[in-house]
Amino acid sequence: MRYHLFWHIREEELAARSPEWREEVMAFLTVFKGQLELNSELDWTDVYAPESQSVVVSPAKRILEEHYNEDAKAVRQVWAIRVASFDRAVEIAHQLAGELDTWIEVREVLEGAQRP
Repeated sequence: MRYHLFWHIREEELAARSPEWREEVMAFLTVFKGQLELNSELDWTDVYAPESQSVVVSPAKRILEEHYNEDAKAVRQVWAIRVASFDRAVEIAHQLAGELDTWIEVREVLEGAQRP
């Protein structure tokens, strides 16, 4: 089963965290990624630029310099994982949530959605 894990955080929230917290999180994420790779559970991961560097394009090709949902937190990082069960995806998300002190969105990738 394939899942995507999303870390949502606003740019100002990340900037407000202490330098020690940021160092600790970077160290954790390096080990975390290595563990997922070692278990053959990580397909890929991406880190996104802050929402201040994103744009939204309307159906009329109008460009807005903001993220899509102003009331929600922007996506900061995403992990694509391949695991045996939903419970394992939740276990991995729980580890992230605990270390990052935030909620982690877990979303299943639908079978057949990826084409070669």
